[in-house]
Amino acid sequence: MGLLCLSFYSCKNNQPSNTVSPKTDSFSPDLVIEWWELVYDIVAYERIKPPVASRVYAYLGVAVYESVVPGMPDYQSLSGQIKDLQSLPQPDPNLEYDWPTVLVNSLYLVIDEVFSRFVHTDEKRFHQLRERQLKDRKEKLKPEVYDRSIQHGKILSKALIKWMKEDNFDGTRFDEFYAIPSRNAQPAYWEPTDKNVDACEPFWSSLRTFVLKNPAQCHIELPVDFSKDENSEFYKSVEEVLKYDRELTEEERDIAFHWADDPGETSTPPGHWTSIMNAVARKSNLNLEEAAVMYALVGIGIADAFFASWYSKYEVNLLRPKTYIRDYVVNGEGWEPLVETPPFPEFTSAHAVVSTVAAETLTQLFGDNYSLMDSTHVKIGLPVREIKNFKQAAFEAGMSRLYGGIHYKFSIDAGFEQGECVAKKILDEIDLRRDRQLPDFKK
Repeated sequence: MGLLCLSFYSCKNNQPSNTVSPKTDSFSPDLVIEWWELVYDIVAYERIKPPVASRVYAYLGVAVYESVVPGMPDYQSLSGQIKDLQSLPQPDPNLEYDWPTVLVNSLYLVIDEVFSRFVHTDEKRFHQLRERQLKDRKEKLKPEVYDRSIQHGKILSKALIKWMKEDNFDGTRFDEFYAIPSRNAQPAYWEPTDKNVDACEPFWSSLRTFVLKNPAQCHIELPVDFSKDENSEFYKSVEEVLKYDRELTEEERDIAFHWADDPGETSTPPGHWTSIMNAVARKSNLNLEEAAVMYALVGIGIADAFFASWYSKYEVNLLRPKTYIRDYVVNGEGWEPLVETPPFPEFTSAHAVVSTVAAETLTQLFGDNYSLMDSTHVKIGLPVREIKNFKQAAFEAGMSRLYGGIHYKFSIDAGFEQGECVAKKILDEIDLRRDRQLPDFKK
């Protein structure tokens, strides 16, 4: 650490672990899962937009990891590894701490800040969960250990909140009104498919990324030129959308609805993958160390996936199938897709990008053949769906957009490619383990 840092990634944290406290892997992740389930419900109820939801889960994942990493001898802090996160307050290596207590207090305070624009500061459910979890910890600990852990969680959260608030999210809340480019001279341009709807987060790529050097690092060029010609490749892509719409099988319809992840009903795609991670934690009986690694690594990846996709969306600014079909296909004036078209441009498919990043990361952690039952949407009346492996789930998530009539196939394929690029950057650049090996929880 005394050497000159020649690049952002060249200086990686090598802080000592605490050897006098019980190790993080001796605890259950149940405390975190409870918070994640509550956050899922809040994101859905408040109709928080998908990119904003990704920011929520990423910062919470970092908060969980940094709260407990001092009790993980084989691991190191993310400070020095993700953008602008410099040295963080460290616990005294010679004193005893309770990592679950540190986690609960730190996570509660970070959650309070990350939801400050959406939820009242006296949100009863957050208070109740914190008090219940801390009461349970306090009963098991010496008073000085409990108090010391509470204090460290408070100090750590303060540093994390300061870092979080410098990402330009607040700045984008006050940006100038986004003027949607006119299609009068550019018929290929995107426009909202519903009246009185604003563009979703058009300034999102101006936020700070986590690992990507910038949002354009994994940009994909549009592979098919726009055309109204019925013999063109673009028109054939439109015909493919209509063919699925006419001939959709029951299985394809189930996939379209399972991965729809609409705001308001659900916690959007980031929340869906968090729900899947909760199921993994339970099925595999993960300890708190393993769960912290999973939530942080996947959360950071999903956030950068949104930066990459959103950059491409507003850079290319391509119209949706609904607009094309209504404007240029014979008898297409009243056509409606199976799934509601969201209010942002077509290319690339964000669900394909996000799901690929999550799947690639989870496959690294748990292997190619990890299966589980996904009950994410039981609350809204959809059945449990089997996931045969993570990559198959990502493929389904991407294809659901074609089955639902809201994306062309080339946008989905580009999303898969973009997601692979983002996942590789995340896994290559972040060294959670001190030996610089990728975490591997295959059992």
